[in-house]
Amino acid sequence: MTSIPERDLIPRGSQRGRLLARGLRRQCPRCGAGDLFPSLLTIHDPCPRCGLVFEREEGYWLGAMIVAFAVIEGLFGLSFVATMLLTWPDVPWTALLIVGLLVTATLPILISPWTRTIWMALDRAFMPAPDQPEPPPRSSA
Repeated sequence: MTSIPERDLIPRGSQRGRLLARGLRRQCPRCGAGDLFPSLLTIHDPCPRCGLVFEREEGYWLGAMIVAFAVIEGLFGLSFVATMLLTWPDVPWTALLIVGLLVTATLPILISPWTRTIWMALDRAFMPAPDQPEPPPRSSA
């Protein structure tokens, strides 16, 4: 583990937007380190830079699955309605079904890194880890 510059640490009570931005960039929610995913479905745990343990408890990644479900269902719903509106009254139901099944079967795997880091950011924004020491607050000077 390396020493982390104070400017990279998230102080207690910091803005949740910064956590979410780190999640969208697939970074550690605490220190902002990237390169957390050696492959599509595996994550370095703990963070190689600050030592933050990502999986707090058994079943922790269920939240990431919920984030993935929300994203995929939202995209599917929008594309379904758009396709219906653009092709009405001759909606290609079979093609819509096949594309919908393929997308909802493959997209969770492809967006897994983002949903994991977004979940970690959301989780830590609303429930900071009591068992792990938080970084020291920034001085206001």
